[in-house]
This record gives sequence, C-alpha cells and structure tokens, in this order.
Amino acid sequence: MAHPGNQYGCGTLIVAVKQAQAKRRQKFRPSWGWVKPGLALLTVAGSAGGLTLMLHWMQDARAWPVRTVQVEGQFRHLEKARLQDEVLPLAQAGFFAVNVSDIQERIEQMPWVDQVSVRRVWPDRLTVKVVEQQPVARWGERGFLNGRAQLFEPQQPVDLTQLPQLAGPAGYEQRVLEMHGRLLNLLQPLRLGVAELQLDARRTWRVQLSNGLAVEIGRYDPLERIERFVRVYPAILAAGKGAIESVDLRYSNGFAVRWQQTDEKTRSTG
Repeated sequence: MAHPGNQYGCGTLIVAVKQAQAKRRQKFRPSWGWVKPGLALLTVAGSAGGLTLMLHWMQDARAWPVRTVQVEGQFRHLEKARLQDEVLPLAQAGFFAVNVSDIQERIEQMPWVDQVSVRRVWPDRLTVKVVEQQPVARWGERGFLNGRAQLFEPQQPVDLTQLPQLAGPAGYEQRVLEMHGRLLNLLQPLRLGVAELQLDARRTWRVQLSNGLAVEIGRYDPLERIERFVRVYPAILAAGKGAIESVDLRYSNGFAVRWQQTDEKTRSTG
C-alpha cells in the first residue's frame, strides 16, 4: 500500500517536470509577430509592380491604337481632311498615351479655328469638335475680327468684301469694334450702315457710310457729334444742292459739308 506522502510528492514532481518542459518549448517557440507586416509589405510591392506593368502595357500604342479620328463641326473655310491630318501624327502615341491637350493646342493654331475640344471615346477613337471662326469685320489688309474682337489672319486670301472694313492701332480692336456697333445704332434713323471705320494713331475717328459719304468725326465726343449729324442730315439733303461728298464734324458749334461736282463731264475735261 502506497504511502500518502509518497503520492503527494510524486504528483508534485510530475507537475514540476511538465512546467519545465513547457518553459523549454516556450523558449524555443519561433516568433510570428513579423508575419503580418511582412505580408503587407509583399502585397504593396506586388501591387506596385503590377501597377507599373499595367501602366506600361497601357502606354503601348500597339496594344491600344487609335483607329479613328472623328472631326465634328460646321465648316465653310476649314476642311475635315486637313484637321485629321493635323491630329493623326499625335494620335500615333496610342489611346491612353495620347496627349489631348497637345492636340487641342495644335488645332487652335490654325487661323480659321475658334474653339476646340478633344476627348477619347472607348475603345479606339478620338473625337475632335471644332468651332470655326465667324468673322464680323475685316481688319487691316488681311485680318478679320470675330464677335469677341479677336484678330485672326488666314493664310490664304478670302473675299469677304461684304464685311465692314475696320482699322486702328494694335490693341485697339475691341474699342473699334464697339464703336462700329454704336455707330450702327445711331445711324438707324437714316437707314445707313458703316462701310469703313478707322481710328488713326492720333485717336481720330473717320467713317465712310454705306452710301459712300465720308465723315470726319474727330477725336473728342465722337458719339455726340454723330448724334448731331443724324439730326440735321435730312435738312442738308432737303437743301437740294446735290450729292454730299464729305462732312467734317470737327467743329464745336457746327460742321462743314463738301458737295460733289454736279457737272462730272466738265470737271473731268477741264
């Protein structure tokens, strides 16, 4: 029969042995605390590498070519074929690599182009929308003004003689175009238009009306002087002295009228 004290001592010894074995296992157990950060780092590196490969693939013009360049707009002076020829060299970069800003800037440099927008259309098309310049007046020898008083000069001469001829110092396009509009409003009661309007270097205004009448307006108070001319012009015509050749409004209390010669034959042979 075993002694109770021996049983107790044996049990204590067994517990002590198990504790020692557990400590040894714990001492040699590997640490897994680095696993999660390591996996995260590998994931980021793999994602960056994959993204780099994908971007490189997207930049490949052979994998993503631009097959169609579609030009949209209503044109009188521009040609769609010419616009497409300007775009095609830049479109060779491919669908994703093409720089739409470069295309827009290149098209905007063409004289008859007013506004441009370029966009990609999946999967292989570029759409180029072009607004053509709408000239409202001639400027100088070869230039034209649009409705915003922006000057543009076509490379080839264009016959638009029905437009009014405006002229002035560089940088005064807006002022001259605005004056043209105001003169048209003032001349409405006379049913006359403006054929030519000039602002010279001394800021003196001259205008030729649609009936051929030349008017020296002067430098000061040009609109007030035209208003005064409009009020008395019917009375001048009623005087019956013949056709008027020119009017000089550069007087503070009146103006001078030059009449055409009535006997054209005598004047040319005399």
